[in-house]
Amino acid sequence: MKIKVLSAVMLSVLLSGCAGQMAVSNATMKFNMDAVDNRYARGGLTILMAPVYAVTTVADYGLFNPIEFWTGENILTDKKSIYDMKGKNYIEINDDLDESLKTAPIKLD
Repeated sequence: MKIKVLSAVMLSVLLSGCAGQMAVSNATMKFNMDAVDNRYARGGLTILMAPVYAVTTVADYGLFNPIEFWTGENILTDKKSIYDMKGKNYIEINDDLDESLKTAPIKLD
């Protein structure tokens, strides 16, 4: 029973983290682009930094994006969650939804 509950919790965290601002990965990419001014050197650096990109992706998907999803704000960028940003909304599903259900359930003060 404990394994099922733990699995459900882990799955919900990971699924809520599949999209987000990817702040750690973007900071790594910015470092990569700022390190040298040559496209070939940048490509080589990207290959050398592959393990770093793997770690930053796991950090974003497993920690920072779920925090962004559940709190409504990215704690690294202090920007509003991408989940709460306005889009074109090709399908409207929130017309009859209570207003309290349209924002992040956890607020950090």
